[in-house]
Amino acid sequence: MTTPQQQEMPIIPYDIYESPQELVLFLPLGGVKKESLTLSIKDYKLVIRGERAQPILKDNLIPIKESCYRWPIHQEIDLPPQVYFDKIHSKLSPDNTLQVIVPKALIPEKIALEVEYDAG
Repeated sequence: MTTPQQQEMPIIPYDIYESPQELVLFLPLGGVKKESLTLSIKDYKLVIRGERAQPILKDNLIPIKESCYRWPIHQEIDLPPQVYFDKIHSKLSPDNTLQVIVPKALIPEKIALEVEYDAG
């Protein structure tokens, strides 16, 4: 029998929306408790980890298929380099949907630069 560490963790489906100012990600995290949820940035990736709380079952129930609450979650999502990494914030809704707001760094189309004169 394989352990959860030996099995590949299931991929969490997610949606990404974009505006000129931000990216907004939505991830359904059914069964994940807020206390176990951690978000971090590593190598331009948003790393999401958490533990799923398994429901309390009757003693006489024998599992036929287990894929919802079996493994911890670990999801990595690529982010573009032109974002304010220190201003990313998130919130977890009552239905356990994680919303992550990623503010974009505004890149101006044109910048005027001043030239200094070096009289030597």
